[in-house]
Amino acid sequence: MGRLVRLRRFTRDEAGAAMVETALAFPLLILVAVGVVQFALFVHAQNVVLAAAQDGARVAAAEDRSVGEGVAHAQALLRAGLGPSAEAVSVRGAEDGEVVMVETQGRLRLILPWVGDASLPLHAQAAMTKEHFRRGRLP
Repeated sequence: MGRLVRLRRFTRDEAGAAMVETALAFPLLILVAVGVVQFALFVHAQNVVLAAAQDGARVAAAEDRSVGEGVAHAQALLRAGLGPSAEAVSVRGAEDGEVVMVETQGRLRLILPWVGDASLPLHAQAAMTKEHFRRGRLP
């Protein structure tokens, strides 16, 4: 009627082979996991740098605002989004006639401790036209 199922026991050789396979696969798994985390941190930092440049240019282009206010706003956004890493990112602003430009540039240190002083570049640039409203005139 029913079959008896015997559980097979691992021999010493098979247990040793499993241990070697685990010892080889585990460091690769950890390396891939750290790489994925580093990539996510880089994408986040690049998005923060881009958003800070864009919002800084928007503030600087607003009527009755200056380039200095736009740069200060971008620096505040960098500090809020990157924390202590924001110190490694510089913000510059310029005005060329009707166009305001804010540029952010810096580096993101890697989380891998054994790589030394390696870092990834962060850069963004945003330009906007200055707002000028004329009261009392319709277009």
